Order: sequence, then C-alpha cells, then structure tokens
Amino acid sequence: MAVRNDISIDWSLSPRIITVDSPSIEITMQDLYDTLRVEETVQIDEDYIIAGAGKEPLGGGVTVGLTLTLNNALLAFEARSGPSYIQCRVSGGNLVANDSNGDPVGSSIFPTAFTQIVMANSSSATLQELDAIQFASYNGGITIDVVNGVSGEAYPTGTSQQPVNNLDDLILIQANQGLPKVIYIIGDLDLTAAIPSMKYYTFIGQGMDRTNLDIDVIADVEDCAFFDAHITGTLDGNSRLEDCLIDNLNYIKGYIKQCVLSAGVIALGGSETAHFLDCWSGVPGSGTPEIDMGGAGQPLALRNYNGGISLKNKSGSESVSLDLNSGQVKLYSTVTSGEIVCRGVGKLIEEDTGKHIETGTWNGATILNETTEESFAHILKMLRNKVTKSGDVITVYEDDDLTVWKQFNLANGERIPV
Repeated sequence: MAVRNDISIDWSLSPRIITVDSPSIEITMQDLYDTLRVEETVQIDEDYIIAGAGKEPLGGGVTVGLTLTLNNALLAFEARSGPSYIQCRVSGGNLVANDSNGDPVGSSIFPTAFTQIVMANSSSATLQELDAIQFASYNGGITIDVVNGVSGEAYPTGTSQQPVNNLDDLILIQANQGLPKVIYIIGDLDLTAAIPSMKYYTFIGQGMDRTNLDIDVIADVEDCAFFDAHITGTLDGNSRLEDCLIDNLNYIKGYIKQCVLSAGVIALGGSETAHFLDCWSGVPGSGTPEIDMGGAGQPLALRNYNGGISLKNKSGSESVSLDLNSGQVKLYSTVTSGEIVCRGVGKLIEEDTGKHIETGTWNGATILNETTEESFAHILKMLRNKVTKSGDVITVYEDDDLTVWKQFNLANGERIPV
C-alpha cells in the first residue's frame, strides 16, 4: 500500500474534487486507490469516493488491468501560475467517473489552470496478447528436465520455470504452441527410442561438463544440431555439433566445430565428408582420440586442429586433409589407401613405431607431408654430407660444388656473414 500525503479532497463540492498538490505531476492508479480508501475511513459520514476492479489472474502470471471508478468525484492537479503549461500524468490503469446518480460522466479529470493531463490508459490482456506472452515465455524452445520436471502439455509446462520431464509431452508442446524445434536440456538426457522422432531438432545443454547426452542407435536424430553438451552414442545424417565434448561416437556426415575430442573413437559413415573445424584433443600426455574412417566412402577434413589425433581403418580412395595448428597425427597400419595431406605445425608418424612418415607412398596410401617438422627433416636429408665443421665454425653448402650457403659460430651462437 502506498498512501500519499500530497492528495487533498474537497468533500463539500458535487462532484467532489480530488487534487494532487503541486509540485507533483504524476499519480498512479494504485497510489490513488490506496490513498482514497484511507481517506474514506476518516470521512465516515460521506458516501464512498472510489471503487476498484481488476488484477484477477488470467493464468501464466498475467492479471487483468486495474480500473478505478470515482463516485461523484473528479481528479485534478493543482493549478499552476503559468504562463507555461505543466504536463501531468495519470498512469497504471484506467480511471472513469460517475455522477451522484451513478451515471457515467464524460471525463474523470477536472481541468485546472495551466495543467495538461495525459492519461496512460491500459486494458486487460486480450486472448491474443495472452498467447503472445505465453509464446515468449518459452524463450524460443522447450525446456526439459527428466529428473525435476513435470509431465503434461498445458502451459506453463515446458518453460524454464516449469520444465517438462519427457519427450512425448515435449513433442506435443512444440506442436501445440508452434514453437521452434529447440530443446533446452537441464541435467542429462538419454535418447533411447525411435519414437518420438527428434528429426530437425536443436539440442542445447548447460555445458559440456554439466549435460550428458547419450543417443541410442535407434533414435531418429537426422539433421539435428547439438550444443554445449557431452555427446556419446550414434548420430544420423547431416549432424552439427558445436562447443561439445565428444566421446565414443558413431558419426555420420556433418560438421563438428570447436569441440573437445576425448579418448574415445569417432566412427565415420554415410559416404559424406566429415568436417572437424577448430577442434582440440582433450587427452593429456601421449594418448590420442581416434577417428575410424569406416573403411571406404568417407572423406575427412580436419581444419586448424590442436593436439594429437589418430586415423585408422581407411581402405577407400577418398582424400583426407589434416591442417594442424599444433599437434601430431598418428596413422594406423589399417590406413591403406587414398591421399593423406598433412599441413601446419606438427608431425605425421606411424602409430606402431613412432617413425616419421615422409611425402610419397606409405602402406598403400599416398602421403603429402607439409608439416613444419617434416619439412625440417627434408632439409637435413638434403644437406647430408654438405655440412662441415672446422673448430667452432659450422659451414653449410648450397650444392655439390661446395658453394657456401650459411656459416655459424658455435662459440657465440651467431651467424657469420658470407
């Protein structure tokens, strides 16, 4: 309750005049109602001066707007001296007035000198407005919490304030409300059945360390996107993953972007290119995540990768591009065909022996090794028998005619001009 001390009433007039004293320039419906109801308790010999209606709940936290009715009374703001007009505001609901016989009057405002009254009327929420409010409260998707959520499809189930706890009701909520196919996951979620189909949905977890999403092989998740979760299981075609932790995963074509690869196996399939963009190994030490090429049919593009990665089970002619920001690629002996192109800062080695793999043919596959470490190895090979040491001076020759290329002084580590 907000009772104001800058409101006065002339009870002797008809209609009675309710004045908001200067210098106040605004009155809200709630303040007006609270103040006049207190004044009525003081003037017990006078007829009531105000009645109010509204604020009935419409559901979903929406209430009817506040409407006040003045009984044989009008509202005024205290007159100003001028010559400029002072704009005054009545807000927070609707204000009407009746005369002494209870009949409506044209205006609830009593005019005063050099004041201009602005009525900021409001109306009760219409059904259309209520639908819009409900739609917005879903935040563009349905929230699911299989542990603490509730069943059912009636509003507000499926909002962040009252998550749904099962996928069958989630599908009905999405269809009934016309919502985008977006699912906000609280906690963990298992997709263990083919029905309902989750085709074309976007799954958004609470983070790769807080949400585990396990996808059964029979689940229908074709053309789905996954964000901010720890993903395991089997995907379908045209999948997109971003900001996820990837464990053991059967992956069928699509894009993996800015994800951490754990110490599991990612198996490719579907005869489409798999794209890994700006990803990292999450395995400390010498261990590496593994990509199973699925035999034949699946090209691979690994762009701007960081850390170790292993490739195995490649018997097809499809090409592989491996662009390293900093890392190491291990090829299993089961890689027997196709072109393997490796570039960037790192090295390309045999998985079983740890030996460097150089440009050429290796184990049946065609290798193009353009990593910086391998390039340095090629330089050393090229310069074999073309380096001499005399005292502390190392001389490197350009070619067989012993034209000096560079000289270095081992004593001070400086290059000698030639």
